[in-house]
Amino acid sequence: MKTALIIPVHNQAKYWSQMINAIEELSETPETVYVMLDRPNKMDYRYISGICNRQGKNNTYKVIESHDKPSYMGRPQVNDDDNFLAGHIRNKAIKLAIEDGHEIFIFIDGDCVPEKDLIKDHKLLNSTGVPNLSVGRRRDEKHQWKDQREIDPNVSPTKLFASGNGYVVHNAELLSTSTIVWTCNVSINLDAVNLIKKLNHIYYERDELFSSEFSGTWGGEDGFFGFQAYCARVFITMCSTKYSGIRHIDHPRPLSKYGDNNWDDYFRQQLDDLQSRLDSNPLTIMFYATNSQAHE
Repeated sequence: MKTALIIPVHNQAKYWSQMINAIEELSETPETVYVMLDRPNKMDYRYISGICNRQGKNNTYKVIESHDKPSYMGRPQVNDDDNFLAGHIRNKAIKLAIEDGHEIFIFIDGDCVPEKDLIKDHKLLNSTGVPNLSVGRRRDEKHQWKDQREIDPNVSPTKLFASGNGYVVHNAELLSTSTIVWTCNVSINLDAVNLIKKLNHIYYERDELFSSEFSGTWGGEDGFFGFQAYCARVFITMCSTKYSGIRHIDHPRPLSKYGDNNWDDYFRQQLDDLQSRLDSNPLTIMFYATNSQAHE
């Protein structure tokens, strides 16, 4: 199964030298690394493209510029330059990767250094023949290079990363509080992509994996992605092997942008709205029975 590593990059060129060193040392390489540059300036594009050409000996890199925006944005900013478009960028990457024949898609962010077994261990969980979304650790130096969910007293009792590799998450409450799925380290297979895209087509009339309801303003898009996977009966599994995490590069995270108060209410509104759509137009068994056919 062909595997794609997808990395949205927005104003993060300064991290790329560190990231490519780690990508080149992966124990198993993806077929393609999609470096998705979100509204880059010419200097950043040339810099990242140059590093990939000079240092990319073990991988095939596709450096893609994106300067457009989605046709619909649920939370647009007044100034277009301030819009958060990570979901839109990932949707573009998924489309390209599927066209190139990939069946497993691994996402990290442009400020995340992958550990050596990231590809190998996510690929294992997504090659079992069932629709699957796997979630790996986000390690932070401020947490002694552990994942916050391993030490947060409100979450650590659930033993997300201590219940065996491939542990299946059944706790809807954790999914509905954006505790499980963080797109800085997730992987999904084609069967799961088709189910979630089908869900979005039925209830939002949009051909997309990541919901445009969260385009424009940071926060909530990955938790909503996880909850949609749960609604579509995609397996959500924890990738907990020793070296399948990412190491987040520390940088300022002002509360004015990253604070829960800026997105939590909107996130909950969208969950309620999705549940209302599901209640008024329930899914039937045929939604799942036809998943072997690609979404059209």
